[in-house]
Amino acid sequence: MNEHGENMAETEAQDQGTEHSSGRQLQTARQRALVAMVKSRDFITVAEMAAHFGVSEMTIRRDLKALDKDGSLERAHGGAVLPEAEPLGAEQPFRDRQVKNLDEKRKIVRAAAGFIRQHEMIGLDVGTTTLMLAKEIIGFPNLRAATNSLRIAMTLADSLVSVFVPTGQVRPLEMSITGGRAIRELGNYRFDKIFLGLSAVDETGLYDFSIEDTEVKQAFAAQSNQVIALVDSSKFGKTSTVRLGGLEMLDLMITDAPPPQNLARALEEAKVELVIAGDVRRRPQED
Repeated sequence: MNEHGENMAETEAQDQGTEHSSGRQLQTARQRALVAMVKSRDFITVAEMAAHFGVSEMTIRRDLKALDKDGSLERAHGGAVLPEAEPLGAEQPFRDRQVKNLDEKRKIVRAAAGFIRQHEMIGLDVGTTTLMLAKEIIGFPNLRAATNSLRIAMTLADSLVSVFVPTGQVRPLEMSITGGRAIRELGNYRFDKIFLGLSAVDETGLYDFSIEDTEVKQAFAAQSNQVIALVDSSKFGKTSTVRLGGLEMLDLMITDAPPPQNLARALEEAKVELVIAGDVRRRPQED
């Protein structure tokens, strides 16, 4: 026992929490209660939190450090506040997004590759996860892919996969091909399946930051027999600048963790098959 009456073994176990299969640290019961307290008060001091839970201020600071890291709270001088919501149009640079949630994305792309068969014509939308999928399939023989991402096109250019790109205007930084000409050209293709990247998804639909990229995503989806979204769980329950369409636009969503209950219910109602990466048993089928 310490001076606050804590059982040190129990406190240490609480502070460590449990680890999700994705590698993320799950919040402890005390940390979840801390978030609820700050939501009810907007700001609360470390001393108040320590007194409420009967633990040391050092223990509370460790909790706040973990909550700040996962984005649940922001540490402020002497306490904690709720994080400010980012503007809907605040798109992070591509290279910054490439290094986020890497373990989750790796699981997703490995699962996605298991749905691709020889001799298919696939579409690869712009995005960090679809770029990782392109790297996953460079050794696939007898496969054709169309993409509006110059990064993906360059990845597949010297591979066993035949790659096609539409013409149009290049969107800087994202290195995506956009515009009316690209959309018209995609209308001449027919895809066995396309793989979409998304900025956000909730029960109201699918979202992206860019109007230009969204128009190309819609063109891909209109020409495909199967529309597959690759979405890591950090994008659940969020919206962004442009609504791509309703959930019913999708046939399949591949993600790394179960979605919140309201989103899971909406996906079921929209008849979207949900695949949690790591649970997938399907593999590429040989012709």
